[in-house]
Amino acid sequence: MIGQGAIVVLVVAIVAAVVGGAMGYLLAPAEEVPPDIAELQAQISDLEGTVSTQEGRISDLESQLAAIPSKPGEGLYFTYIDHGDPADPFHAKIVRGWEEAASVLGVDAVANYAYGDHAKTIGYVDAAIAAGVDGIFIFSVDSEGMHPYVKKAVDKGISVVLMSSKDPVYPPDVVPFIGFDLKDQGYTVGQYLATQLESGANIVFFSEFIAPYSESRRAGTLEALDDAGITYNELDWYEVGIDYASVKDTVKTHILAHPETDAIIGLGSLATAAGGVTLMELGYEPGEIKWVGYDLVDDTVTGIKAGYGAANVDEVFMYGYYGCLALYLKTKYELCAGDVAVATAMVDPTNIADFEYWVEQGIK
Repeated sequence: MIGQGAIVVLVVAIVAAVVGGAMGYLLAPAEEVPPDIAELQAQISDLEGTVSTQEGRISDLESQLAAIPSKPGEGLYFTYIDHGDPADPFHAKIVRGWEEAASVLGVDAVANYAYGDHAKTIGYVDAAIAAGVDGIFIFSVDSEGMHPYVKKAVDKGISVVLMSSKDPVYPPDVVPFIGFDLKDQGYTVGQYLATQLESGANIVFFSEFIAPYSESRRAGTLEALDDAGITYNELDWYEVGIDYASVKDTVKTHILAHPETDAIIGLGSLATAAGGVTLMELGYEPGEIKWVGYDLVDDTVTGIKAGYGAANVDEVFMYGYYGCLALYLKTKYELCAGDVAVATAMVDPTNIADFEYWVEQGIK
């Protein structure tokens, strides 16, 4: 039997051995790293530093990239003020062009509708000026009445572009105009009509509003008839508004009351469309009463395809597209190409097929 003293001696010996071994390991000289491994370790250390540096540069470049606008018009705010009703295809096509250009440019753009109320149009313009927008595109039907507000915007450094009627004071390098001469357009329609009428013809005009646009078109049509030597009796000039059902009722009432009518002339998109549809509904044969007007809304296309008449059409989509583009160029770069023309063409049964696809796409 081992005594207590022997056990103590044994434990002390074991501890001494363990401690001695540990100290020997700690005090032993470090093992030398082979040169090729040391070189690789140095290269790894250098690469780690390079990666860290490049990560920092990448982070800086990403920050710079994020600060660059992805589209050239980002940060600009434009407003379009439309005199009409979005339910009218003519006005809807303008807005489609406006919105597509705004999307391409990255502009923050909105559209407001005045529903035929000129006072409301002016109110929207005044509100846009007060809001400090960068640019305003206006469907102006009264250039004289609109000018004080155009001037107010220009004085505040806001870009302004007009359609439908030009500003009576500012030249196109200050306030560009998108479109064409409405009297010239009316003259083209009158020339077409003159080939189908005989002197002494009874004619009647229909327009959504008696305003500069319709006055100019009517004047051009009558001038063309005069120049062609066609005498005529103007039975009436109706202001029919923009409620399409009401427009058709007015046209129908006139035709029933005046069967002697030889030609009906629409001076706007709704007034034109109502003419052809009404002739068909009343059972008139194509050509029995001549029918001409403007724009290609669905009912006008139907009437032309059935042989009832013709319309002078313009590239409606381009009003909105060019309007937004003109504001962008003037606002960002102080660039102005002056007035921007929009093409027009007479469309009748001989060429309506060339336009149908684009009408279906909401472009023409």
